[in-house]
Amino acid sequence: MSGSKFSGNYTDGARRAVVLAQEESRAMMHDAYIGPEHLLLGLLHAYPNTVQTALGVWPDEVRDAIMRFASAGPQDTSESLPFTRMSLEVLKAAQRTARELHSDHVGIKHLLFGVLSVHSDRLDRALVAAGVDRDSAQTRVMAALTRG
Repeated sequence: MSGSKFSGNYTDGARRAVVLAQEESRAMMHDAYIGPEHLLLGLLHAYPNTVQTALGVWPDEVRDAIMRFASAGPQDTSESLPFTRMSLEVLKAAQRTARELHSDHVGIKHLLFGVLSVHSDRLDRALVAAGVDRDSAQTRVMAALTRG
């Protein structure tokens, strides 16, 4: 998995969230990359109820906070945007979590756990501004993962 490559045993739902992350980055005219904040936006767009349950706040609150802390940047018209180092860490954390829980595929909850496991300045500030308690959110996601 490098730069713009996205591979592995991801469920259709997790793949959809990553595609939506790319679309969110483009739509918001942000820098030409997919960061952890974009991955969270992709999850919010595709699975608002799952994310709301995990984060304990309304999806719009998180989206608004991310928009406040993310800056506009140059547009990239290439077909796929590269992942930042931190978003690659999110994907690795999601894969590791799936593996540790003996899952053959990385699903949306694994991806959400990965987002919550990695610290990046923009995402961290947005989560705090939205009132998200990261530790509680991680606990809720892990509980959902272990329930099946």
